[in-house]
Amino acid sequence: MIRLINELPQISTVSAEIIKINCLYDSFKNDPSVMFWVQDSDKCIIAMADGNMIIHNNNADLLELSEFVEVLSPACVFSDIDTLKAINRTPDENINVVCRKADVKGFTPCDDLKSDELYALLDVDGLSLPDYPHFAVDYCKRKNLGFAKAFAIKEKCAVITFNSGNNAIINGLASHEKGYGSIALKGILQQNYGKDFYACCRDSVLPFYLKNGFKKLYNAGYWVKNK
Repeated sequence: MIRLINELPQISTVSAEIIKINCLYDSFKNDPSVMFWVQDSDKCIIAMADGNMIIHNNNADLLELSEFVEVLSPACVFSDIDTLKAINRTPDENINVVCRKADVKGFTPCDDLKSDELYALLDVDGLSLPDYPHFAVDYCKRKNLGFAKAFAIKEKCAVITFNSGNNAIINGLASHEKGYGSIALKGILQQNYGKDFYACCRDSVLPFYLKNGFKKLYNAGYWVKNK
């Protein structure tokens, strides 16, 4: 049975999905519009905010999960590719989940940009951003609570990460000049030193992450309604 919960269970298996769910919980656990569910014996952890659903499958009852998703009718679902296919939500595009250790020491100088300046840098083809007011509220709340970091160089590049415990995940990286993507990545790795560092990327930018020390873990995807 899938039931609504107020406190997340401890899950030993780490995935991009559970990291995203943990990051959401850390910052919005007291927001009644953000909801979390668990399936019996922690077989599945589900979160939803603003119509966007995240599913972490830990040997879930897929029939029940499929029916649950159908009833809630989310606008978007993020999960591993096998789970999405099993619940008839096959995405149009493959997403690669990659990981490395944030073992880069030091400090790379950057600019302290306002949320609208960060948004302008990240608003590029290939990144799906919410509208600015939603982005600003979400990012600023996470940052003020200590669960978000940013590295940016004005007019050149920007990257944002969300973090929970010993894990961090990129929530957008954009470069406007050759070579600045690697600079942004180095800077944000330094800010997250010691953490297990994840990213979700399209096939077109997978070589960039592999070149920068990441290893591919598995395939995931975003299913979007009426796309």
